[in-house]
Amino acid sequence: MLRFIPIAALSLLLLSCSATKQTLQTVNQRFDTKGQAHKVDKGIYWYAWLGQDKLLKRNMSINLIDIDLKKADVTFDFAWFNNNRATLSAIADTAGAIVAVNSAYFEKLDDGGYVSFHKSKGHVDQYMELPENHTRYWKHQAAFVQTGDQSFAFIQGNQRLYDSLPYDNIISSAPLLIADGIPVGKYFVAQKTGDKSKLDGEHPDRHQAGNGPRMAFAKTKQNHLLLIAVDGRSARAQGINAEELTDLLMQLNATDAINMDGGGSLTMFVRGASPTGVVNYPSDLRKKDPNLFEHYGQRKNGAALLIKPKSAAARARVRAIKVAADPEAKDYIDVKK
Repeated sequence: MLRFIPIAALSLLLLSCSATKQTLQTVNQRFDTKGQAHKVDKGIYWYAWLGQDKLLKRNMSINLIDIDLKKADVTFDFAWFNNNRATLSAIADTAGAIVAVNSAYFEKLDDGGYVSFHKSKGHVDQYMELPENHTRYWKHQAAFVQTGDQSFAFIQGNQRLYDSLPYDNIISSAPLLIADGIPVGKYFVAQKTGDKSKLDGEHPDRHQAGNGPRMAFAKTKQNHLLLIAVDGRSARAQGINAEELTDLLMQLNATDAINMDGGGSLTMFVRGASPTGVVNYPSDLRKKDPNLFEHYGQRKNGAALLIKPKSAAARARVRAIKVAADPEAKDYIDVKK
């Protein structure tokens, strides 16, 4: 099912798909090396760039899933498994997903309280339980909402709003990066300059101003859903901050976007693209050895967005592609120790 397409051939193939071609060309202009393009399935493309971003003047690893919501014959599963955390690749394999990404902040604090709101299939899986003066209260500032079979909204609000919405699938996260074409993520961090080392690591100004591994969901003017993973914590992938990620998504014609969980949780899965299906470079592995830069070492997460084929024939083809276990996977609790 997964098909590699050389860049030169891709430009000929996509003459009738200007939005997809523009995605490729836009990021290629920023890099000192051209990216790779793969057709995953009808209406779904996966792009990967590894090299120096000439604009940011740092080494970057970017993986992008581009889903044409008018063409892709898929369903979206807002999977929640926080009561039994697992690797994204294992969850995606069991569910028969063709593509998957980690989603929102899933941690529950030692003193009690989830940091985000999550609703799937009409059931509230977790409520945000933190007081307004808590350091991590900001982490539910926005939400990614499925409003129809192939339609999504990106909103800013709070738990009272999310809980009142008449939709079955809602993930809260933060910050909102783009709202109706306005790059609000460029202004989320209040203290943009100066020493932030004395701030708590979860303080929004320190958390979102640093160059780290980041995940974002976005939609475009052409009704494409973009899922973007930017690796970090490596000399080969030096990460990105919220303001820079907002600018990148604006270049990709995103009209709306939200930042999801990043750091060691950052994981993107494309079935058949690697033994585990993981296409990015999980950063927790570099706690073991800073020079390791591999497609394994996933952090066991608690929530994900799974993209699954609709037709029985496509589901059978997907399940025939084997997914290997990740030998270096660590639970979030173990990583914190």
